[in-house]
Amino acid sequence: MMKRNGHSVFEITRQVIRNFFNEDDERTTREFQQLIREAGLLNNASELESKEQLITWLAEPSRFSSKDAYRKFYQHVRQKQKVRMLRNFRVAASFLLILALGGVAYWLNDFWDTGNGPKLMEEIHPIMSKAYIMMDDGTCMVLGKDEGEVLEADGTKIVRDSTKVKYTSENDKETSKIAYNELNVPRGGEYVLELSDGTKVWVNADSRLKYPIRFREECREVYLLTGEAYFEVARNEAKPFWVHTSRGSVKVLGTEFNVRDYPDEHQVVATLVNGSVQFSDKNKSGRQVILQPGFQVVVDSLRRDWEVRKVNLEEYVGWRNGLYVFSHLTLEELMKIVERNYDVTVFFANEECKKLVFSGDLQKYEKVEYFLRFMETGGDVRFVVKDRTITVYKK
Repeated sequence: MMKRNGHSVFEITRQVIRNFFNEDDERTTREFQQLIREAGLLNNASELESKEQLITWLAEPSRFSSKDAYRKFYQHVRQKQKVRMLRNFRVAASFLLILALGGVAYWLNDFWDTGNGPKLMEEIHPIMSKAYIMMDDGTCMVLGKDEGEVLEADGTKIVRDSTKVKYTSENDKETSKIAYNELNVPRGGEYVLELSDGTKVWVNADSRLKYPIRFREECREVYLLTGEAYFEVARNEAKPFWVHTSRGSVKVLGTEFNVRDYPDEHQVVATLVNGSVQFSDKNKSGRQVILQPGFQVVVDSLRRDWEVRKVNLEEYVGWRNGLYVFSHLTLEELMKIVERNYDVTVFFANEECKKLVFSGDLQKYEKVEYFLRFMETGGDVRFVVKDRTITVYKK
């Protein structure tokens, strides 16, 4: 077998592959770095460390041309005399490495192009801070790029930056007219809102929150029209805080809780982190429940029932800190989260895949390709990514 500095060509190639797929294996990384820095072996080929660089090379057919490598190898063997054969073998080893990596490149391209893994050539960006506010007067304020201040007619100041918008008001006078703004966060977006009373709201992807520019004297009310939001309510015992949803309302004085109300889920889910909240039925039936920290109420519009249960909080509020934790979630439910966070469309080529169950976590700010690769490794499923559409196949 052709060797260079005591290493076979295929050993070197194997190390390149292992480093590509085992980014979290410290031992593999250490061995690979030692290999590529060995004098006289690969001429300090540090570019092989970068996955992004390798992926870019895979898009260039000429980069790992087996035909060109073999042609150069053949020319060196024929042109040099036997007395210089040892040197030729060392040069040939370099060409055979290109041949071997060419085979790897062919295999990797075939691996993704035939649906055995996600297409690395189509990059889908993770969630980012973007939103817009529909003002009470009908004008639209785009968030996420521009910074600065806007002054409302009643003296309320709106301060915005790349990730957060804040309302401040020094006007304590009562007003007969309540002006409402609406924060719209699209799919693939998120935003933080600070209301005029100091309450902070983390608004998740594909969500709409309606709120007053300045609260009324007797109470504070906002409307989660659709989507998900995490509330950190500023305590004020004289003015309770209400969050109205499609199926009921949450009443608090000062606490932290999460509310989810996506139409396609047919549920309103209120999860309490700290303090105490009261959930009341929208239909004024008199039905209500008081939650304790670590509990949630699920109001199901299809079954028309309520369920109060103790939960792992990270599964329901971890998204605020950039992590989706899921336990025994069907692939259909999981891919709805992927659709909202990455602004993609998911199509199931095989209906039975919808019922596959997974547990794990999804980093909000990670490329979708890494997550799909993890899913393929742990389940009987494969993905094809094209034109912002993820097609799900059974292996």
